[in-house]
Amino acid sequence: MAKNHFDQHMHSAFSYDAEPQNTIGHVIETAIAKGLAGIAVTDHLDPLWPDEAAPSTLDVPAYEAALTAAENAYGDRIRFAKGIELGFIPGEALRICEDAVSGYPYDFVIGSVHSSAETPIDLPPFHEGRAVKDIVDEYYTILLDSIRHYKNYDVIGHINGIDRYTDGFAPKKAYMPYIDEILRAVIKDGKGIEINTSAFRYGIGSRGTPTQPILGRYKELGGEIVTIGSDAHRAADIGAFLEKGEEMLLAAGFRHIAVYQNRQPEFVKL
Repeated sequence: MAKNHFDQHMHSAFSYDAEPQNTIGHVIETAIAKGLAGIAVTDHLDPLWPDEAAPSTLDVPAYEAALTAAENAYGDRIRFAKGIELGFIPGEALRICEDAVSGYPYDFVIGSVHSSAETPIDLPPFHEGRAVKDIVDEYYTILLDSIRHYKNYDVIGHINGIDRYTDGFAPKKAYMPYIDEILRAVIKDGKGIEINTSAFRYGIGSRGTPTQPILGRYKELGGEIVTIGSDAHRAADIGAFLEKGEEMLLAAGFRHIAVYQNRQPEFVKL
């Protein structure tokens, strides 16, 4: 892999759903071995996670200490961003997110929807007995309400991530009004979106996260900030399909990606 690729979404063993042997050091060593120019480790903080059978917990002090140690140990070998992925749920969960993000010098903050207040979006209770439109309505309402009230993030992660879990993709008329409002808010607030290349692992690469029409609409509205990340939860997936994400960007008319440090985007030419 050439030395111009940046993977800005990946998970270490601090995330409940990542490989237990995937320490931050192992993640970074893997990225170096694969020839990546830079990475962001972005482990999950999902406050008030509703699944007691598989709790999503993050030891925030230990995680932050590990990020600092990794920056000191590897900062001269690879561009390393201290990141976190917040699980957006309107209300108290966002206040917990704010406490964590404001208390540590993160370089990069992703905001994503992984659950409602009642259930993770990938589990049957979120889907069973419901029309696809109803599922889509709830997912995008959670995301839109969250970004209306919470601003301490940098990019929205896997903006149409609900598509991973629906049996049938919703028609554009069901989700594009939400997408338009979300993208306008993102641009107004100086935030960005990501291309999450896990879509190619999940078998929905032809649709994408985001879809090509969503990415094109973001460009049309004046959006400029786009990061690319593999969303790897195991070492084998670090850096996977980054070139596909770059191809999507070029097809939408972008000529650069955004790379974060100190919560500020730097634009790197493709």
